[in-house]
Amino acid sequence: MKLPTVGRVREVWREQGVRGIWFRTWDVLGYRRLIILRRPLDAPITNHIATVPVSVDWLTPAQLPELLAERGSADAPEFQARWQRGHRCLAARVEGRLVATMWAATGPAWLAYFECEFVPATAEAYLFDAYTDPQFRGQGIAPLLSNEWMRRLREEGYRWAIRLTLPENRAALRAHAKAGFEPVGMLRRIKLGPWQR
Repeated sequence: MKLPTVGRVREVWREQGVRGIWFRTWDVLGYRRLIILRRPLDAPITNHIATVPVSVDWLTPAQLPELLAERGSADAPEFQARWQRGHRCLAARVEGRLVATMWAATGPAWLAYFECEFVPATAEAYLFDAYTDPQFRGQGIAPLLSNEWMRRLREEGYRWAIRLTLPENRAALRAHAKAGFEPVGMLRRIKLGPWQR
């Protein structure tokens, strides 16, 4: 069990107050939860326009070095495993530079936070791991990417888009609500040593 540093506790206190400390404590002790948000894909999808010119297209395994450079991480095996599982990634570019990505799974997806698989229902697509380069945040790129995913999924015959979000992540919940996502449930996990439910 990894205990948070004093600096991290202060940061949670400053950003989320007592409620944040309360749930972070439960998290360290083995209790975790995520809100399930769902959006019907037959509902109107807004034409969101970013404040900078953006092009959107599929990200391919051949572009993995570019993805790793954007994310500043060494998660190459994880990204490769996603493609092997059939997950797809949409990428946003500004003047050819990769600035944002968002993944989707229509089959089983690994939830590292819960240490288990999440399986979307038939006709559902699970949108996850949305990332925008900090220099390009607040310019409408993430909503544009989300809307493009929903349009493409609808064209492929999917009926619902699913997101999973921490209840404490108020900014994400507001953004998802603006995109038409509504809470429909809660995933919970309790873990004590090797036992997990």
